Amino acid sequence: MRLDEKLVRLRKEKGLTQLDLAEAVKVSRQAVSKWESGGGIPSTENLRGLSELYGVSIDYLLNEDAREPEDDTAPIEKMGNIPEPVPVREGKRKVLIKWVVFALALLGFIVAIYIFAIVGNEDNFVSINDVQKKEVDLEISPVFDLEW
Repeated sequence: MRLDEKLVRLRKEKGLTQLDLAEAVKVSRQAVSKWESGGGIPSTENLRGLSELYGVSIDYLLNEDAREPEDDTAPIEKMGNIPEPVPVREGKRKVLIKWVVFALALLGFIVAIYIFAIVGNEDNFVSINDVQKKEVDLEISPVFDLEW
């Protein structure tokens, strides 16, 4: 059964009008009409809302080969062993961003320690009044002979 057919059937089973459904999912009545006529597909967020409202899975809504939803009140033991979810690996870009942030934080920490060491040790500073004036003879001599 196609998505549009499922949406019409589920709405009618719940005894809702298109307007009632639109208000429940927070969309326009025209959007509901479009979905039910096959002229459009609900967004992921709207599919989630429809799934919760009707008590069916999103997979059931989207999969044309899916059978009628079974009673969801069955105990977990009857459902069999549910495999543990596979952890999602972070993308290379996210890992790179984390390393760059870490490196910048470390650099900032090192600069802060360096500044603290200089500012904290005022004995290294020389007052401008303590500096004696000295004349320096600067003889300008060409380093390169540019005459040909």
